[in-house]
Amino acid sequence: MSWVANAERFNSRNKPAAELLIRKVQLHRIPAGAEVDPITYEVLSHKLWQITDEIGTTIRKVSGSPIATEANDFVGVVTDEYGDVVYMGPYIIFHAGVMDLMIKWTLENRCENPGIHDGDMFLCNDPWVGAVHQNDVAVLCPIFHEGELFCWAGTTVHQVDVGGKNPGSFAIEADEVFGEVPPVPPIKIVKDFEIQRDVEDVYLRRSRQPQMVALDLRAKIAGNNVARMRIRELIARYGPVTVKTVMKRVMDQAELLFRDRLRSLPDGVWRHIDYQEVAKQDDRGIYKVSLTMTKQDDELRFDFTGSDKQVGMINSTYAGLRGGTMAAILPMLCYDIPWSLGGIYRAITFISELGTINNADFPAACSMGSIAGTWQTENCANMTIAKMLAAHEGLKRQLLSGCGGSWTTMDVMGWDQRGMAFVTQIMDCMAAGFGARCYRDGVNTGGHLSIPMGRMPNIEATELFYPILYLYRREETDSGGPGRYRGGLGATSCWILHDTTERLTHVLAAFGVAVPTCGGLSGGYPANAAMYRMCRESNIREWIARDELPRDISELEGRMEYLCPKTQVYQHDRDVYQCLWQGGGGYGDPLDREPEQVREDVLSGYVSARMAAEIYGVVIRREDGTLAPAETQKQREAIRRQRLNGRPLSGTSGRSKHIGGRQVRIDEHLSVTESGRVACTTCWHDLGPPQENYKLQLARRDRALTEICPLNRDPKTYIDEEVVFREYACPGCATLIETEIILKSLPPVFDKQLRV
Repeated sequence: MSWVANAERFNSRNKPAAELLIRKVQLHRIPAGAEVDPITYEVLSHKLWQITDEIGTTIRKVSGSPIATEANDFVGVVTDEYGDVVYMGPYIIFHAGVMDLMIKWTLENRCENPGIHDGDMFLCNDPWVGAVHQNDVAVLCPIFHEGELFCWAGTTVHQVDVGGKNPGSFAIEADEVFGEVPPVPPIKIVKDFEIQRDVEDVYLRRSRQPQMVALDLRAKIAGNNVARMRIRELIARYGPVTVKTVMKRVMDQAELLFRDRLRSLPDGVWRHIDYQEVAKQDDRGIYKVSLTMTKQDDELRFDFTGSDKQVGMINSTYAGLRGGTMAAILPMLCYDIPWSLGGIYRAITFISELGTINNADFPAACSMGSIAGTWQTENCANMTIAKMLAAHEGLKRQLLSGCGGSWTTMDVMGWDQRGMAFVTQIMDCMAAGFGARCYRDGVNTGGHLSIPMGRMPNIEATELFYPILYLYRREETDSGGPGRYRGGLGATSCWILHDTTERLTHVLAAFGVAVPTCGGLSGGYPANAAMYRMCRESNIREWIARDELPRDISELEGRMEYLCPKTQVYQHDRDVYQCLWQGGGGYGDPLDREPEQVREDVLSGYVSARMAAEIYGVVIRREDGTLAPAETQKQREAIRRQRLNGRPLSGTSGRSKHIGGRQVRIDEHLSVTESGRVACTTCWHDLGPPQENYKLQLARRDRALTEICPLNRDPKTYIDEEVVFREYACPGCATLIETEIILKSLPPVFDKQLRV
């Protein structure tokens, strides 16, 4: 089979159930007009949701991997007979968002040979079928009733290692999938309720940690078995027609509620560009995903046209595009709607060019897909949905600025304190900062938007299992994006080797290192950039001999090495390793934050005195930590003049033309006035017609990323192109209307365009 033919067969799409080509499997269907009473509907719909939660509990109890038991990096779903998701567990959203793709593919391609029967399960980690990347291995379980395929259960767990050149299976040097772990399209791993040992041996043979992967396989099978048992109990008690009718109605109800929500929001177009750097080891490029989101009546369209071509190992397939988008939709638009993806997807359209970073064509490398192209997609969807919500007076409270804009992978391999070989992923960065809202600060180390039940592992558990000793793990000052409401803080981990004579191998794979990818809204600043570094040949052992520990890695003597975001390095006895991950983006103009709140942030260690003065314009007396009101007023006036490049404020000259008329809200700072013009809502300065980019009428200032956060490194450390932080201020009052991180060579993004 040629590459072209292979891609055509395996590139999965959200095919409607009516178009599926299914042979030799009898599907269970309900008769037309089947009804269920309201009480039974409520009981069964909640029971179906509870089954997905029990799947997760089972996985945690059976799995021995800290990735599952400590960090909750898994998901379970229950679908209808076609694979449309009825309910998902509250774990990794983008895993659940693609499960239907794998099931539909299995229905079309496995019915005749080898067949789909009661007691079967299928294993899959093929990104072109529906897995997000090869480490995310799914097990799909058809559930039968009286010879008919009634529904499916599905489980996915991130596997610690599924083979390949690099420990942890992130192929940091790959240009094609042939340099990575070979994907596995759906294969029958369980037949007639028994694991197929020959198939399992082929699957486990490639892993450096086969015992752990084998245990995770059984955890997924156990989760599916629990779902099958519970579904059959429901059928026995209520009858198959009633249970299936509830499944269908749950999806219909989710669609109805979702469409109602969309109708309540204004029609318009919102855009965002997100970047990731370094496509593979030794690369110095930067690559964008571009999103234009259109809301029309009761439908959403996500158009990724213009995203960069697939490159290196940072790509995701269509599955990642779809799952990453859903990871932002559910928390912000469906917070009070059942997460029944089979219904919600009916109101969404995806447009993308095949062969791009988040819709990669075979044979692209995609071992980093879940935390690269997929995560980029989520960042774009996060920002466009938040900007849409900002236009609604009531629903604006549900928006979130950028949340945990990247995942800092830390795959490690070595020999533990018991002399046993190990491979694992340190999941500390599960505790990223949550973005600010329009009415309150973000949550410090609150987690990730796409992982509602994600958990940061306990330090003691990590030290028990692996030969490392933490020097510190803490929230990091200045990591939350500044704004009227501050983004939640990110954090940092720092450790050394302990109780081992062997070196530790690190495989690092992240983005958001050269440029922050956790954006702010309505004038809010982004969070910090991520960072890996190693202090080589340090004097840490001398510190320990004195019964002392450094407060920061910078206090140590040694050679500081800033590590490439795609690399494999070794840690030796005197080396000290540190990883810093991102906080959450800010919301609103930082100069609008109450000075007393800034002072409290400084006293709490959330914000440094330097950033309080330079970004918030708040001066705090060093001698006693009190506010200096006169100096604060002068500092804020100086910052406003800087925003206008030294030009004087033009005052409120536009106010008399607009005040008192009907206004259509765009966001915190912008409205369309009764005269059909965009205006600053602080001083009513005219910013042109809504069909034109309002940013072109604002005072623009390009700043270095190192100016806006002391944690950021010069991007030239990692990439060649110049990236800047842009501020857009009102010429009338110097209010910070919007910010963006962008290539210096690109024009301003027209990010908000209401249809009025």
